[in-house]
Amino acid sequence: MTAGLSLSPFDAAWLGSVLVLMTPLLIAGAGELISERAGVLNVGLEGMMLSGAFFAFYVAYLTGSPAVALVGGVAGGLVFGLVMGALVILAGADQIVAGVGINLAAIGLTSFLFDQIFGGQDQVIVATLGEAPIPVLSSIPYVGSALFGQDLLVYGAIALIVATWFVLFKSSWGLMIRSVGEMPQASRTAGISVAGVQWAGVLIAAGLGGLAGAYLSVVDVGIFKEQMTDGRGFLVLVAVIFGRWRPWGLVCACLILAAADGLQLRLANVTSVPRSVWVGLLVAALLVAGVRWWRRRVGATGRGALAVTAASILVPGGLLIFNPDVHLPDQLWRSLPYLLALSVLAAGVSRSRMPSRLGLQPLRHEG
Repeated sequence: MTAGLSLSPFDAAWLGSVLVLMTPLLIAGAGELISERAGVLNVGLEGMMLSGAFFAFYVAYLTGSPAVALVGGVAGGLVFGLVMGALVILAGADQIVAGVGINLAAIGLTSFLFDQIFGGQDQVIVATLGEAPIPVLSSIPYVGSALFGQDLLVYGAIALIVATWFVLFKSSWGLMIRSVGEMPQASRTAGISVAGVQWAGVLIAAGLGGLAGAYLSVVDVGIFKEQMTDGRGFLVLVAVIFGRWRPWGLVCACLILAAADGLQLRLANVTSVPRSVWVGLLVAALLVAGVRWWRRRVGATGRGALAVTAASILVPGGLLIFNPDVHLPDQLWRSLPYLLALSVLAAGVSRSRMPSRLGLQPLRHEG
C-alpha cells in the first residue's frame, strides 16, 4: 500500500455493511419494480416496510422464531397492500395521495401499537436470524467473511433479483405486466385482466416491502423503534428510477446508496475527511466517465454532460492531490445517502423513460 494513503473507511467491515444495508433495498426494490412496471407507483412502500418491521418484531417476541417473524413481516406489508389496491385500483384514487396516506397511517398505527404493547417495558430485544457462512468461501482472507459470511436473506435478495429479471423479461406473465404498464387498453383487448395484473403487482410489492422491513427488525438488529425505516422506502423509489425500471439497474442503484450509507456510518465520528474518501470519489467519477464514454458511442452526448463529467473528475482529483483538512459535521454525513438520492433524481429522472401509465389513474373501462 502506498505510504500516507489510508483506505481505512473502505475495508472489509465496510464491504460487509454495504451488503447488509443493500439487502432490504433490493428486496423492496424487486417488488416495487414489478408494481411500477404494471403501472402502479407504490408511494406507500415506506409504510409497508415500517408495518413489516413492527409485525415481524411482534411475532418474534411472541414465538421466539425469526423465521416465523419474517412471515409476520410479509403479512404486515400485505395489510397495507390491500388498502393501497382498494384505493387505487378499485376506487381510482390518486396513487401519490393514497401512498402518502398509507405512510402516515403506518407511522401512526405502529407507534400506537408499540406504545400499547411494549410501552411499559425496557428495550425489548428479540432473537435474530443468524449468519449462514458459505463453507470454504467464507474463509478467504480479508473479504471472505464480509462477502460469504452473511445471513441467508443477503443471498436470497440476489436470487430474488435474478428471479425478477427472469419473470419480467423471459416469461409470458412478465410480458403481461409490462404491457399493462405501457398499453392497458391493448392489453384488455387481448383478454388480459388489467386490474388483476395490477393487484398482483401491488401485493407483491407490499409483501416484499414487509419482508424488507422485517429484515431491519429481526435480522439486522433485533429491536424495533418508531419510524425505524428512516426513509428507506423512498430510497427504493429513487433506486427504481435510477435503475431505469430494470433489475440490474436497480442493483447498481441500491449498491451506490448502500455504499454511501455505509460510508456515513464509518465517518460519522471522524474529525476530518480521510484522504481515501477523495480516492473513492475519484474512482467513482472515473467509472461514471467510462459509462458516459460508452454511451457516446451509441448516442450523442451534450456539452453540459461532458462538462459535468470533467468537473466530477477534476474536483476529487484536486482534493486527492492537495488533501485539504476538511471538517464536516456529523449531520452532513448522516444525510449523505439522501443527498445522493436527490442528486440522482435531479440528474437522471428527466432522461429516464418510465412506463407510460405509471402513476396515472386507471381508465374507467379497464378491468
